Amino acid sequence: MVVRRMSDPELERAIEAVQSILQPLRLGEFSEKIGKVSIYVQSVAKSWDACCKAMQTLGQRGAEDSKDAMASGFRASLKNSLHFARINLDAALVQALQTLVWRPKNPTKTDESRKAAALKRAFDRSATPGKAMLQHYISSSDPLDKWLVAGPWGHEYLRRRGMDLEEFDLALCEILECGSSVAGKIVQSYTRICRAIDEVERSALEAVEKPRLANLK
Repeated sequence: MVVRRMSDPELERAIEAVQSILQPLRLGEFSEKIGKVSIYVQSVAKSWDACCKAMQTLGQRGAEDSKDAMASGFRASLKNSLHFARINLDAALVQALQTLVWRPKNPTKTDESRKAAALKRAFDRSATPGKAMLQHYISSSDPLDKWLVAGPWGHEYLRRRGMDLEEFDLALCEILECGSSVAGKIVQSYTRICRAIDEVERSALEAVEKPRLANLK
């Protein structure tokens, strides 16, 4: 996707960086969700352009409260767009994990909850839960254990522990020998995309705070 010309080079580069990661992943069954991530990120550029044009129309004599309202409107639009971008990215990750890791059909939700609680107690004792989870995945013969550790539950657990998922995901894909598949690439790219979206947010908020925005002609 070609990013429109924008008035802030740093924000433009940040959006282009996200799109360059997403483009190779928009394939097959994952195309819809990855495509939505792309659309929501791209909408930040459109909102920024609209904000800049409004500021230009207002000119130097525009009331400060009007300028503040425009900036607030852009921030709200930014928050909304990136919220939905992240939701769809998380959904794509879950879809990819469901493709790569077999999920047992027999266990009930109660079974899963009990097993998850037991795993949590075990991993809570580890200072390196990611490594402990990978070792457990390799050594366990329980399909439900494997699904919980490698699937969405394991990822959410590591996120809550404040762990970087990238190292875990790279190692997991190596164990699963899925690095060349689209699903594997999505899992391996997930943290990179998250960081790139965070950079879009940072750049956009910085851009709207720049003093020159208030002086656009």
